Amino acid sequence: MLKKRLFVNGIARTVISEPEGSLADVLRAQLGLTGTKIGCGQGQCGACSVILDGEVIRSCVTSMKRVPDDASVTTVEGIGTPDDLHPVQQAMVAHGAPQCGYCMPGFVVSSKALLDGNPNPTRGETRAWFQTHRNACRCNGYKPIVDAVMDAAKVLRGEMSPQALEFEVPADGRIWGTSYPRPTAVAKVSGTIDYGADLGLKLPPGSLHLALAQAEVSHANIRSIDTAEAEGMPGVYKVITHKDVQGKNRITGLITFPTNKGDGWDRPILCDEKVFQYGDALAIVCADTEEHARAAAAKVKVDLEVLPAYMSAPAAMAEDAIEIHPGTPNIYFEQKIAKGEDTAPIMASAAYTVEDDFYLQRQPHLTIEPDVGLAYFDEEGRLTIHSKSIGIHLHHAMIAPGLGIDPDKLRLVQNPAGGTFGYKFSPTMEALLGVACMATGRPVTLRYDYFQHITYTGKRSPFFMQLKFGADAEGKLLAMESDWSVDHGPYSEFGDLLTLRGAQYMGAGYDIPAIRGVGRTVCTNHIWGSAFRSYGSPQAFLASESLMDELAEKMGVDPLELRYKNVYRPGATTPTGQVPDAWSLPEMIDLLRPKYQAALEKAQKESTAEVKKGVGVSLGIYGCGLDGPDASEVWVELTEDGVTLGASWEDHGQGADMGALGTAHEALRPLGLAPENIKLVLNDMAVTPNSGPSGGSR
Repeated sequence: MLKKRLFVNGIARTVISEPEGSLADVLRAQLGLTGTKIGCGQGQCGACSVILDGEVIRSCVTSMKRVPDDASVTTVEGIGTPDDLHPVQQAMVAHGAPQCGYCMPGFVVSSKALLDGNPNPTRGETRAWFQTHRNACRCNGYKPIVDAVMDAAKVLRGEMSPQALEFEVPADGRIWGTSYPRPTAVAKVSGTIDYGADLGLKLPPGSLHLALAQAEVSHANIRSIDTAEAEGMPGVYKVITHKDVQGKNRITGLITFPTNKGDGWDRPILCDEKVFQYGDALAIVCADTEEHARAAAAKVKVDLEVLPAYMSAPAAMAEDAIEIHPGTPNIYFEQKIAKGEDTAPIMASAAYTVEDDFYLQRQPHLTIEPDVGLAYFDEEGRLTIHSKSIGIHLHHAMIAPGLGIDPDKLRLVQNPAGGTFGYKFSPTMEALLGVACMATGRPVTLRYDYFQHITYTGKRSPFFMQLKFGADAEGKLLAMESDWSVDHGPYSEFGDLLTLRGAQYMGAGYDIPAIRGVGRTVCTNHIWGSAFRSYGSPQAFLASESLMDELAEKMGVDPLELRYKNVYRPGATTPTGQVPDAWSLPEMIDLLRPKYQAALEKAQKESTAEVKKGVGVSLGIYGCGLDGPDASEVWVELTEDGVTLGASWEDHGQGADMGALGTAHEALRPLGLAPENIKLVLNDMAVTPNSGPSGGSR
């Protein structure tokens, strides 16, 4: 052990730690300064940034043996408090920089150090500083952060009053459509909001830390699971396998369409008979510390009969491929599309035809915050699971039967959550937390490291696509033929819906009179597919927009003008035969055209023999809301102090807190309420109604 004296935020602190322990863990777990976040755990995201003796360092990869005695350490808590924000924090709030907020403490610390050394940085120097110090944000595109640094610098130089950063309510009292700060902004820039890992550190004594024993192959039959050695490891309270699960031990995929050949009960909570993908959970170790739990998980012995692993849709579709889920074909859903006349004769007589194959790969969401959660029994005996869920009522329905618990005895709560970009539309660790809490009767917490986060949460599903266009001599699209295969991994949840998206979005934006196509959802042994922003749309548009460029090249016409000729106008219908809600595309292209032409000229001027520059254009379309009739429920209570609003509008950076406040304030303007007189109660099934999931851009 090491004994060191550190001056943390100006206060002398004595620290005793392991030499190889990280400064981040000491700050968070030993000193309780949870404003410093751990994201990737490898020094690449900057969420853990602190100032050590005047220099910005990444504390998650700074071992305590490298920290000098009497070193000065400044964390986000030492820069400003909610009641006394530093100009950097004020400016971040004013410019809307904190969205999910998980990266904000690192950016605040890094910005403070930048301005300490360079009181008048340029925008380019600011961006370069963040790049050098590995400060990453996945939500806001960096512009609001750079804007904030520019204004904070003005305040520190005396060129702007701090009051200029404060929001002024307009004379009419209306905040709808303004830059009113989101309710959680101050907590996010000051590091005082508790995310899942922060709450996990603050559970009461006797709580258990969890670690998973996971499959290291992608497809296998399970012969046996031996937990004896793991059970004898230091600090271990219990090792849980499928035998300890009280319910069906399955997470239901909630089959969307009756033509789906699966039953939806294909995803185990803890694997019992088979391994379906790399990382599948085989056992849960419950121990007094995370370190003890992880060490014991490595001692769980699993005897497997390794099977062929089908790591792509074509491989799983091969004639000799075995069924991954016995009794359910690997191609378990098909979606056909037919619009207008038969396409074959149209293609045969078309002046121009183009066809090509396209593939959009599996994509990780790359959130800054890894997956995390905790569970306990509340004062009413309800199993209470906290997680990053963006659909607490949806996930309640998906996991309750598998846990074997009365739905009335299961309560889901969304933690303040770092961005998810859709992966948390699927339950991830919720059922694992529930099983462990039920099996031990103790509060439990589970935190994935970034490797687990990448390998054991859902990803954007790859599409294998074949597409063909037929057009007349003027470039007017006459027909489209499509074929697509969706590699949705081993679990069916929402896979049929994703395949439908291919029918909806290939060729979307264009008036195509005749369409024939078929798509299919394929079970594979690659990581399971989950929602990702614009579910199914990027895959579809990669194919149809790339093919539009190929058609323009074949015809020798400008790709923007070819699109202009074909976009929706009154009388057009979508690929599925619907009348569009708006006819905005021609006007949008008219507005874009001068900028596009200027960009072409700039690219041509700046191109050299060694470096070529060009300009690309693409349509992008996505629906808002769930398919079919949609609904959402909230409650509002008039109180002596104003109004309290209850809703399950899960926030993962998109601004549900501000959306709830802004909508309520606008709707209740006749009451003359100030925004601060509206209290929000969000995302706890014990008190908030089913407002629907925060997915599908709803």
